[in-house]
Amino acid sequence: MAFRFPLQALLRYRESFERFERLRLEIVTREVVLARQHCEQARLERERALQEFANKLIRGMTGAELRFELAGDRTHVRRLAALKEQVAKLEDLQRRQLAAFCKAQQQRKILENLRNRQHATYRLVQNRRTQQQLDERFLILRGGQAG
Repeated sequence: MAFRFPLQALLRYRESFERFERLRLEIVTREVVLARQHCEQARLERERALQEFANKLIRGMTGAELRFELAGDRTHVRRLAALKEQVAKLEDLQRRQLAAFCKAQQQRKILENLRNRQHATYRLVQNRRTQQQLDERFLILRGGQAG
């Protein structure tokens, strides 16, 4: 008789759920990386704009040009702040998704360990039965030779 784990359907569900949570974690992680890249690009863009602004100041600017440059910098600052906020939200989502994945993984491992213990017990019982049958055959053959 072959080993049959009574909770196999539940184990398959837990494995599937764990894969689903891992995929969600991978997606969120990619989003975090992209958001960080956008944030870094915006920071570098602002630095470049500030450097150009400094060069223009050295050469001289009109009041209107100065106001235009300052308005542009405020736009860069707002954009950078929004991107940083987006990164923070995505990192929080990533932490929560990591926790969900770890919980799904733990639940799957619990069932897998239970299955492994039951399978080990099954093998032990099967080995004992086999040994008992071998012992009985030996005794039968030995008994027939003694007579």
